[in-house]
Amino acid sequence: MIKLKFFIAVSIIVGILPAYGWTAEPWLIASQSEVINFGQKITFDIVKPQDVSDWPEVLKVKLSGNGSSEEIELSLAKSSATSALRRTYVGVASKKYVGIVRAELVALSSNRLVMLAPREDAGSMQVTEVAPSTSSVESTGNPPNNRTAVIIANPGDEPALSAYEPMYFVVGKNSESGIDSRFQLSFKYRPFDPEGSVAGFLPPLSNLYFGYTQTTLWDIGGNSSPFKDTSYRPSLFYRWVGSGRNFMPDEWRVGAEHESNGQSGEASRSLNTAFIRPTWNFDMADGRRLSFFPKFQQYLNKNENADIQSYRGYVDWQLRYGREDGLILAGLYRLGTGGYSAGQLDISYPMSDRIFARTGAFLHLQLLSGYGETLLDFNKNNGTQVRLGLSIAR
Repeated sequence: MIKLKFFIAVSIIVGILPAYGWTAEPWLIASQSEVINFGQKITFDIVKPQDVSDWPEVLKVKLSGNGSSEEIELSLAKSSATSALRRTYVGVASKKYVGIVRAELVALSSNRLVMLAPREDAGSMQVTEVAPSTSSVESTGNPPNNRTAVIIANPGDEPALSAYEPMYFVVGKNSESGIDSRFQLSFKYRPFDPEGSVAGFLPPLSNLYFGYTQTTLWDIGGNSSPFKDTSYRPSLFYRWVGSGRNFMPDEWRVGAEHESNGQSGEASRSLNTAFIRPTWNFDMADGRRLSFFPKFQQYLNKNENADIQSYRGYVDWQLRYGREDGLILAGLYRLGTGGYSAGQLDISYPMSDRIFARTGAFLHLQLLSGYGETLLDFNKNNGTQVRLGLSIAR
């Protein structure tokens, strides 16, 4: 499929260039992945003009985006198939980018390629490195290559309304009615657009988010197929980019969350928490990324669930690993102060091309074991649940 897309793109470019008066035959460049990550190998397919006889051992490509640019060397791939017009070259990006990155050959007439350097969920904020002024260098004695990280919100990285937690619909068996399902809807909303008048007057407001997640356990096999329980979780949080250096987090989220099952009487459950969630991202080979984002919580109000910390504890330990265009594994583990625990593993694989950074259509397998599958049953162990279905955000 990659080769087909590549040659279609090449055919279109070659076909339209003469119409714009460009008679010199250009070099053509295409990437085997749409994602670019810091320190990882980038593989390019290169097509040379017919009037160029020899293939160079090394090419240079210019990467630019997020206010930064660099020239990296591309070496002929050892596994590159021999072809008269097309070969494969590899290189490594030495700078961190966020958002759109453009690539083009250096000193050679070529097309410009657009790639994406995402954070965890193609987040709305980025770090721009600004060179210090001459006066600051003179006054502080810092060398000219010292740079200052400036946190800004970029409206081009994601829309104001975007995916928050995973959204899925999965079905499995239970010991009571025989079949049930679990589904989750989730989104986050940034009320103050960075280009709006309010954020223009007070830029930090552009990093404020409203989040909403709804998780429902549906007893499909029961009489009248009732919803067994639903958790509603509105939240308000502030999100900003960390330095990502010396083991410091790449991102921070700090906020407050309300959780309720919307019932009354003895079945009523609700609690309020304050949380802080740092995120560390580790880029690996072949575009894979490992993200570690524990969510530390403090209970503000838990009158209807006085001992919930015995089952949930104070930390949601969370991991996410894989490629955005391939298999993703996401894990959640809770250990309560009373020794009770719960674990959840979500495995998803794309069934179609992504629509946005985390959205599309994915085959979704969910395994859940331990206490607190629902807020109503926070102190009950329902055994191990295995469910299979679809997700649209992960």
